[in-house]
Amino acid sequence: MTKILAIISTHGNELLGPNVLAYMLSKRSKLLEDIEFIIANPRAYAKNVRYTESDLNRSYGLGLDTYEGRRAKVIEERIRLLKPGLVLDFHTTTAEQPDILITADKDNEIVQRFINSSAVKNILVVEPLNDITTVVSNFVAYEVPNSHLNDDLYGQICADITRFLDNKAAEVKRTFYKMAGKIMPEEEKNIADLKNFVYNDTLQAIPAFLGEEAYKQDGTYAGFKLKVL
Repeated sequence: MTKILAIISTHGNELLGPNVLAYMLSKRSKLLEDIEFIIANPRAYAKNVRYTESDLNRSYGLGLDTYEGRRAKVIEERIRLLKPGLVLDFHTTTAEQPDILITADKDNEIVQRFINSSAVKNILVVEPLNDITTVVSNFVAYEVPNSHLNDDLYGQICADITRFLDNKAAEVKRTFYKMAGKIMPEEEKNIADLKNFVYNDTLQAIPAFLGEEAYKQDGTYAGFKLKVL
């Protein structure tokens, strides 16, 4: 049986991971036998903030002397000791867009198997950015809008994991995207009717994460440009 490490609360104000765990506990799910959960950023979760000193999702492999930098080392050590067959991460976005899966290595056999088992249709392939993909290749993350958080979604995620463990596929047509650059704030403002995951002729790309508050607060970019693989 493949052991799964589920990383929840990488960002303390994103509730998908804690909600999935609560859902499994409420259902007394048998999946709990095969999944180890780790709260990635307990301090940020307790304060209901994205992070406290540095973005944990940008703190891997850097040796940062921050709370999140130290948490990254703890998670890296847990991965080294557990040697999980699959690492799952759970994120939410304030942008209105489809549910997506994120990975850095779509050719990884375990990653391919999970993608094939999932009912999520849109897959985003990223380059490691000192996130968890920097230290582990058999990794998949869920990223869903806050507006999609409900028991139906949690049940779907449980069904994805069950199919993965049973080595079964979900019969859906999937689209793979790759990040092709950042969308600057002025680009977002100057292009009318710019919508997430809708091809834009002016950009010659597909916008993603427009309206994501974390990126607005960062102030350097408004979202990402995607290309279909």
